[in-house]
Amino acid sequence: FVSRVAGRQLYRSRDENGSVYSYLALPHHDPPWHFDESHFTAILYLQNSSAGGAFEFVPWSRPSKSKDDPRSHEAVREMLVQDNKAVVERVEAEPGSLVFFAGCHALHRAAPVCGDTSRIALVFTFGEDASFANSEETERNNEWNIRRSSAMQRSRL
Repeated sequence: FVSRVAGRQLYRSRDENGSVYSYLALPHHDPPWHFDESHFTAILYLQNSSAGGAFEFVPWSRPSKSKDDPRSHEAVREMLVQDNKAVVERVEAEPGSLVFFAGCHALHRAAPVCGDTSRIALVFTFGEDASFANSEETERNNEWNIRRSSAMQRSRL
């Protein structure tokens, strides 16, 4: 399905922790703006916050896939440093909405969640070749180990 939408063959990331993962945005969480390593990203929204949490992005703000592309540095400077919010597109996604975008080409984030309800979503990452995987750094950021998490929760009790 996503290959047809993108107009090219896409492959799910080979990264065990980054090909599909859940995203929980708690109230008052202010996620950072970023570019993905994946060529394309799909977000399936499962639960809305009571307020806020829209998907915000600056389409095609990085023309190439390179982190060192000076054109993306200018887009980041314009939007974040010069505070030009006019370039930001917003998607008010409802549960069941699927947002599909060129993750490595679009500066993006989930807007801060307000109110008393969290936003929950599933995130899927895709590359343009079968060997695509996120870097080790991104893989570590997405790592979640149920045994370690359960032990940490018990130690807090």
